[in-house]
Amino acid sequence: MIAELTIGGMPFSLIWELFGYSILAALVCGLAAPLVGSFLLVRRTGFYGITLPQFAAAGIAFGFAILPWWSQHFGDILHPVDSGDESHLALGYHMQWAGLFTLVGLLSMTLAARKKSGNETGIMAAAFAIASAATILLAQASAEGDIFISSLLSGEILTIDSHEFRLLAYTLGLVAIGLVAFRREFTQVSYDPELARVLGRKPLVWEGALMLAVGATVSAAVMTVGPVVIFGLLVIPPLAARGFAGSMGQFLLLSSLIGGLSALGGVWTSFHYDWPLGPSLIAFSALFLLPSMVGVGRK
Repeated sequence: MIAELTIGGMPFSLIWELFGYSILAALVCGLAAPLVGSFLLVRRTGFYGITLPQFAAAGIAFGFAILPWWSQHFGDILHPVDSGDESHLALGYHMQWAGLFTLVGLLSMTLAARKKSGNETGIMAAAFAIASAATILLAQASAEGDIFISSLLSGEILTIDSHEFRLLAYTLGLVAIGLVAFRREFTQVSYDPELARVLGRKPLVWEGALMLAVGATVSAAVMTVGPVVIFGLLVIPPLAARGFAGSMGQFLLLSSLIGGLSALGGVWTSFHYDWPLGPSLIAFSALFLLPSMVGVGRK
């Protein structure tokens, strides 16, 4: 008989039974999020990948903070995601706040970048600090919110259920298909908006579509896997792939491949060493930066 695969002394069949949706969520993020991050890097807005997830986290914390007021004025519209799980609030409510705060952060940073004052990096750093502080302060206004946000920030993503996974998979799947199908248009408006306008690409439309993809990805991912995982996957795989890609198509493919391998490696590392899954995934992805750090890659 063939011995059953074990990780950290635990049979993989049991790991899959207990944490299958969390593993799949990590893999979906690993494959799809780097595609979004690749275009952010091309646009020289990679810092968005760090700042926007924190805005989304602040939005979720805000939703918890005003939950009593919301229920009082709009009725008890929140229902458990799974029957019998009274502590699990509806995803839609929190997604609306994550999306709204992400949109506000995205618009604010886009407007700051358009002014070309030379302080864009400083503004983004300040925005990250403010959003981080707001997340912590707002979370403390609700006992449930404090527990939920603490779990997100620590990267404990082993409690993802089927509803959360479907939300993540549908959202990131649609984003990935759109980015790949229209990669030429997105690439042109990212590299040279003026040339794209000459070619009849309507830069404002395509830039708006790209920002919508960024916002949707960040909102759905932060709600399920947390800010640590999503901002790591938005930034690290594209950075690791950039020195080895000879075209935008190769860049997207390598970024997604590195993200997927990071997810698989992070899952193994997490269960083997009993580490939180989120930080394990990002730590494993950092290994792919080593070749570029020692000068290996395209010149």
